[in-house]
Amino acid sequence: MKDDPQTNAYLKLIAIGKALSAEKNLDSLLKHILLEARSLAKADAGTIYLNSDKTSLKFSIVLNDTLSIVRRGQTVGPMDLPEIPLYNEDGSPNLSNIASCAVHRGETIVVDDAASNQELDFSGGQIFNKLLDKQATSVLTVPLKKMSDESLGVLQLLNANDTQGNVGPFAEHIIPLIEALSSQASVAMENRALLDEQETQKQQLEREVDARTEELKEALVKLSEAHIVLKETNTIDAVTGIRNRQYFDEVLGQEWRRAKRQGYDISMLLLDIDHFKKVNDTFGHLAGDECLEAVASEIDRMFNRPSDVVARYGGEEFAVVLPYVSADNAKSLAEQLRQLIEGATYTGDGHELKVTVSIGVATVSPDDKLVPRDLVGWSDSVLYEAKASGRNLVCQYRQ
Repeated sequence: MKDDPQTNAYLKLIAIGKALSAEKNLDSLLKHILLEARSLAKADAGTIYLNSDKTSLKFSIVLNDTLSIVRRGQTVGPMDLPEIPLYNEDGSPNLSNIASCAVHRGETIVVDDAASNQELDFSGGQIFNKLLDKQATSVLTVPLKKMSDESLGVLQLLNANDTQGNVGPFAEHIIPLIEALSSQASVAMENRALLDEQETQKQQLEREVDARTEELKEALVKLSEAHIVLKETNTIDAVTGIRNRQYFDEVLGQEWRRAKRQGYDISMLLLDIDHFKKVNDTFGHLAGDECLEAVASEIDRMFNRPSDVVARYGGEEFAVVLPYVSADNAKSLAEQLRQLIEGATYTGDGHELKVTVSIGVATVSPDDKLVPRDLVGWSDSVLYEAKASGRNLVCQYRQ
């Protein structure tokens, strides 16, 4: 199993996702993304364009929009490189440039031979030609997008190399890996921006409090009002500390559209704590709440990729959405989780608690004939089957 290329690629993507989420600033994050992408694709070169002002793409491998190029063993740079306009002078979308076209279409563009392609402008590749004294032949351009589908920029790789070091087209099995990496990178970039924004706001608030101590009472009143609004719209479940049903519904729809567009599988686990009513009746609702929180934490620790979604679905039910996970892998992960919870001992209101879970598993490759509620319905039907068959089981839906 360890020597299977697909499994190794999947494990590598998991490791990359964890590493990307740990980066402390955008500069190092962008470098890490490009390094991993080039390594996976065995590409000669590559870059990341950032769509910071919504009108143009900036050649931005580092935070200050400059790129260091290695040429004959020497570092040339920092070097200012031209921006790519997203719109023509008449306001129409710029679909002639390959990077801009990928942004507007929201799709990966693969070109096997740039020299023979008359439809697209390869300005980025032409720059690499001059800097590296090497002809840009194959080009892989993947859009980077937020969960809301808003553009973050573009990841572009040039010149795929085969095992003999010859330049040729990007292999078909590499393209979905780079698309999956781009999705992980997009999530990491969006999270990094949110964390940076939160830190900026925190520092600004501290400065304002220090400079305006006389306005502290008014600021506290406003903060209290903001807290009430935030509590009403929060996506965190108050009992378990994980995401709530509202968040699950929203993200499932977003992941569904992305999977449909990029053509990868989505798996879902729907699990229910067996005989949970007995926990409440025997030990009290406080113990029951603490049991729910402990089980939720167990699930959240296991499924910790940036793309994984763990949420409280309702009552003692939990849902897990796993993009890029096949049916076999989903069932295997579900069985691992079932065994983990069965073997654990939890504490609730001073009592030691042993619980088990029943799990329904379903996997789908979204298309025009299906909708997200189909995946939920399938997971729910096999969860019911697991409970009807004696509980503490994993059942999988087969189309």
